[in-house]
Amino acid sequence: MFPKSFSDFTFYQKKKDILIYKAADSNHQYILKCSENTTPALKQALLDEYEGLSPLSHPSLPKYYGFCENFSLPESNTSVFALCMECCNGSLLPKLVPFFALEDLLYILLSTGKVLSYLLEKGILYTDLHPSNVLIRTLDGHLAITLLDFTYCYYFLNNPNPPYELRFSYNLSPDLKGQQMLIQELTYFLHALLEIKEQQRTGKKEPLPFSVCMLLETGNHPPENLSLQEFLIMIQKCFLSF
Repeated sequence: MFPKSFSDFTFYQKKKDILIYKAADSNHQYILKCSENTTPALKQALLDEYEGLSPLSHPSLPKYYGFCENFSLPESNTSVFALCMECCNGSLLPKLVPFFALEDLLYILLSTGKVLSYLLEKGILYTDLHPSNVLIRTLDGHLAITLLDFTYCYYFLNNPNPPYELRFSYNLSPDLKGQQMLIQELTYFLHALLEIKEQQRTGKKEPLPFSVCMLLETGNHPPENLSLQEFLIMIQKCFLSF
């Protein structure tokens, strides 16, 4: 249910036509995505995000609290449509990558892949995977992730022919099917993590283990018969080899 009122409401940032605010009440911390741009495509994108994710309950996904078509911004009384979700705790992944060993990066990759697999089962093809969309926290002594930013993903069960363009973080092969696209996306994500770590390196560059090289090679051009679950097993074997 969309909160009735907020005890705190501050502007956070702007992304294209979407204004993002941080808010709070006595129960929760929130993120609100708001827009004065009432184009049907943008409205449908936010509505698809709400309808696709609000029924889900997963420790690596934010909770969704409501969608309002005539929310009044406290700072200006301007009427906007707004999507309200949980403000999740954690640190952005790029800040922590230099401090992580390769084993940690593989664990994060595996955890992320499991979330993508869960979303796919629920009818959502996540298309915006990059390090800045992942929060890291410690849970029961282990690294835990939270995946962020689901606007313009492909909600193929709820809306197979959306009026808006899907957002892709990488130049994914357009002819790939959903599972192979996620395999390639995970691979590019690992490339990005390794590049961040390499930029912070002060000593001699260390070669990657053969198993990781094979993982990258397979994921760069995933075979048509390779499933996402099989690729996750490959990642798990790499992780367990350390």
